[in-house]
Amino acid sequence: MQPTLRFLTGILLASILWIPVLQAQNLEESQVGRFQLAESFLRAAQYERAIGMLETLYEESPGTHVFYERLREAYESVKRYDAAIALVDRKMATESAPTSFLAEKARLLFLKGDEAGARAQWDAAIATNPSSPSVYLLVYRSLMDLRLFDWAIDVLEKGRTSMDNETLFQTDLAYLYNLTSQPAKAVEKYLELLSLNQNQLSYIKSQLSQFLTSPEAIEECLVVARDGVAREPLNRAYREFLGWLLVEGDAFREALEVYRGIDRLEREQGRMLFGFGLVAADGGAWDVALEAFDEVLQRYPEAASAPEAMRGLAMMQEKWAEEVGERVFDTAGNRLESSHWDEALATYQRFLIEYPQHPQYPDVLRRIGALQQDVFFDLPAAETVLTEVVSRYPQTDAADQAAYDLGRLAVTEGRLEDARMAFTRLLTRLRTGDLADLARYELALLHFYQGDFEAAESFTRAMQENTSTDVANNAIDMKVLLIESMGPDSLNTPLRRFARIQLLTRQRDYNVAEHQLDDLMDEFGQHALADDMMMQKAELQARSGQSEAAISTFLQIPLLFPRGFFGARALMLAADLQTEIGLEEDALRTYQRVLTEFPGSLLIPRVRESIRRLRGENV
Repeated sequence: MQPTLRFLTGILLASILWIPVLQAQNLEESQVGRFQLAESFLRAAQYERAIGMLETLYEESPGTHVFYERLREAYESVKRYDAAIALVDRKMATESAPTSFLAEKARLLFLKGDEAGARAQWDAAIATNPSSPSVYLLVYRSLMDLRLFDWAIDVLEKGRTSMDNETLFQTDLAYLYNLTSQPAKAVEKYLELLSLNQNQLSYIKSQLSQFLTSPEAIEECLVVARDGVAREPLNRAYREFLGWLLVEGDAFREALEVYRGIDRLEREQGRMLFGFGLVAADGGAWDVALEAFDEVLQRYPEAASAPEAMRGLAMMQEKWAEEVGERVFDTAGNRLESSHWDEALATYQRFLIEYPQHPQYPDVLRRIGALQQDVFFDLPAAETVLTEVVSRYPQTDAADQAAYDLGRLAVTEGRLEDARMAFTRLLTRLRTGDLADLARYELALLHFYQGDFEAAESFTRAMQENTSTDVANNAIDMKVLLIESMGPDSLNTPLRRFARIQLLTRQRDYNVAEHQLDDLMDEFGQHALADDMMMQKAELQARSGQSEAAISTFLQIPLLFPRGFFGARALMLAADLQTEIGLEEDALRTYQRVLTEFPGSLLIPRVRESIRRLRGENV
């Protein structure tokens, strides 16, 4: 809202509110009417006509505060500061306690450009009662109106010193220090507040969080918070505040130590550790979260949070395996030694044994089915478990997710009509939400696999608005593929054959898929699908154990298609394979290429994490 509009809006509201007050003061009816007319002139920006009427009203009734207030505001609106100051002086002469008018005069002097005079008036206002906190707050608010934050700090700090009371004005000073980019000093004041009232922690977090806009600001705050904990190690609020700051700075490992200390000192029986584990998991620090959940189980197996901790532990074991690219079979199909995938499965199975009545039982059962399906490739076992979830717990979110997984399983087994029915029923039941979008996308894929590209495009169109989800982005990618790859004949022969190859890949029939892809590339090597086909070729080579050939193909993609969509991803996957077969130095160089050749890629965080892992950092 523009200042003039804001001013006029305030006048309109004030005039409505002041009418009963004027009538209560037994003013003449003509004065009330003239005041309303003056207000209407102000609303119409006819300030001089309004000022003339208000001056007359004030002369007639100088004790009527609303006449004084509105006349002063009108002078100010047209920058007649001398007239406004003279009016304030006249008002002060009739007042026994002029403190507020001194602050008002100071504000007007500053607006006029007389900073020295303004400061003298603010000092005079404080001198009227230097032992009263309310006087300092009055001057502080006057300074805040003018955004004189540094002066406001000086006034409040002077008040604390003058009254020898370090408990005054903590929140106001903290806010001012934040506004003036002094986060460390703000934290000092917040710690003072916490020392008096530990229940203020939530308020402090909400106030400080909006100013933690850089790693440097967070580090400045951490220095002060660590000192506070060192001075008062038994102050729980100090410790929690430090832990929160560490999380804000993504220092989850140090935060774990802080929350571990709180849990033990306060005899929380794992509650603080479990809560922190959830926070760490949300923040992507899955290894730290895993450690927190595991400690809850080891130290407090009978705690109320133990079941959720066990479930969380298994989920973090899954995340660990996923992040480091673990497999349970080698490229020849032989079972590998125990991995984090195995540990996750064992933890979930332990949950089923120990907590058969827990509300999360259906979810854990469903997660076991998904592991059997997607990681261990035991499709019969997966179907048995997922069907049990659907039949025993039909009204749960786990049942809906299991129904979706069963649809995916049907695609893998080639039962496309069963898959279509499963996804259609799920979409009809849910209509909206993430799982509904997943089902909608699977239906689009089914049409794509079968060459019905118009139907596939119609399903993807409904998901393009929410690009914050992976499935929505996948839908957009599919539409782009359809638009760019139709033709050259009316049957869209290359695209139909490519869709069939993608279905074979999904069904893990890699040899047949690779042979058909070779034929397609030989026949349509210059088609718009060329980069998609080469990417598919590299992925098939990797899945069938041809690691060196896959690396070579991945590395060719950004060279052959420098403006293509797959450059960064191809380099990252090549580096992943180089790491897997022990070519760490080559992998580091390839990851570095992603950083230098594709600096804007969304894969950059993932690549940086891989580089740190190869260098032995953050492990």
